Amino acid sequence: MRLSGELQAPQVVELWQRRADWWQEDRLELGEVTTLDSAGLALLVKWAKAALARGATPQLVGASTDFYTLANLYGVAGLFQSTPLTTEDA
Repeated sequence: MRLSGELQAPQVVELWQRRADWWQEDRLELGEVTTLDSAGLALLVKWAKAALARGATPQLVGASTDFYTLANLYGVAGLFQSTPLTTEDA
């Protein structure tokens, strides 16, 4: 699944309501996410924990350095496997 634009509290509410559409994904593309706040990070943490619980490895493609700065600050960066965005992903 590809996420884009803002990943902040208002968008998190919408994504949470539609989680049945994407919650089983093991890979999320974040290359087009422009802003992220703690609500967005919390949603990604819940998704990652759900993936881990079903034995999958949660992969984030194209996550920004801002994402990892925030994830490190909250001590959750280790939940995610990072994959760089490639031209095949774009």
